[in-house]
Amino acid sequence: MLRNLIRIPALATLLTLSLAGTPAHATQADFEKHMARGVAALDADTPRAALEEFRAAQTEHPDDPETALYLAIALNRAGDPAAEAALKNALRSDPGNPRINLELGTHYYNRSMYDEAGDYFENLLAQNPDADLTSAARSYLANIRTQSSGKNWSASLTGGIQYDSNVPLSADGVQLPVGIDRRGDWRGVINLGLAAAPYRNNSTELAVSYGLYQTLHTNLSDFDLTQNSLDLTLREQFQPYLAGKVTLSGELIHLGGKQFDRSYSIAPAIILTLSDSATSTLEYRFREAYYENSGMFPTNSDREGIAHVITLGHQHKLSDTLNLRISYTFERELAKIDSWSSRSHHGSAGIAIALPYKLLLDISADAVGRSYDTIQNDASEARSDTTLSAAASLTWQINETLAISGGYHYTDNSSTISGYEYRRSITSLMFQGRY
Repeated sequence: MLRNLIRIPALATLLTLSLAGTPAHATQADFEKHMARGVAALDADTPRAALEEFRAAQTEHPDDPETALYLAIALNRAGDPAAEAALKNALRSDPGNPRINLELGTHYYNRSMYDEAGDYFENLLAQNPDADLTSAARSYLANIRTQSSGKNWSASLTGGIQYDSNVPLSADGVQLPVGIDRRGDWRGVINLGLAAAPYRNNSTELAVSYGLYQTLHTNLSDFDLTQNSLDLTLREQFQPYLAGKVTLSGELIHLGGKQFDRSYSIAPAIILTLSDSATSTLEYRFREAYYENSGMFPTNSDREGIAHVITLGHQHKLSDTLNLRISYTFERELAKIDSWSSRSHHGSAGIAIALPYKLLLDISADAVGRSYDTIQNDASEARSDTTLSAAASLTWQINETLAISGGYHYTDNSSTISGYEYRRSITSLMFQGRY
């Protein structure tokens, strides 16, 4: 139905008139005939016939950009798999063309990829096009909102097994006090995620999410970890290329059935969409954490305090099969006891590669340098750590709801305090279901 809003009778008339006044040059006359017939076929909603005409016109003028554009449009109307690449090539040649944005929007809309489709329709509206294109884009956006409103929630459940070569070293990223024997163990992992968007319109979204992460060790039950997290996020789309959001978070961690820590944070962020394939994010996070003492960690509360975290991240779609991500984070922790206060610099890079047979290969590397403010315990100098890590995973997306993933993560930490030097590897086999 909406396709009927996107017709080009004016161009058909123009080409017909130019044909009538064309000199007797056979090649030019044939080119104009094919173009006029192709546009007429699009106007009559017969894209296959239009394809034949535009392809014939392209043999006459292979480098004509208008021919390439209308060939891309015909491919899209015909549902041809080559349409996406052709339309993106046309957009690179003419980024401000509202019609190309409309065609790309309809391409993704017809594939039920509503987030991508909405981006192109919003880009079109930002270019102040004519009334017909504006009406078509708004109609599609209204339909997208209708589709989205049918399901304002999602759920995921991941489960599997891991072998951790250094279980007591840290509680999944939370560094534990020194003096704990380092041992390997098998564990089961369960990760439940729930998300909902109770309010959403053209530019604003309010979302809430809950996460439960649970590990169950074969032998080291004192290190069974239970993590509960709750996030509330408000996002506002100021312009098609500029958005802002703020997230309120709370987290509670139990270790071996006893409370280990709780934390609260607020994180405002600015999101800049540089192109249809590149997005940059600048985020500031303020976090306050409280640590509980226990028989295993009698001085754990020494680490209580606040943290200021600044993160600059960038994601770039290099091609239909390659996605790059890079980030830099600076963190300043201010603990109750100065020897736990620190500064850190964290760089990260990763690439996701879409492979045949619904396989996704993800490779990443991280480097962290952390310096503590003062000397800890009986050490002879202030602690300073350098942590290098690398990870790889291969995921088979069986269908829209089920996936299987295998992964390996390796970490090497060097420190000025020998007791904190370590190597660690985690091997995983995980199963994921989402709805």
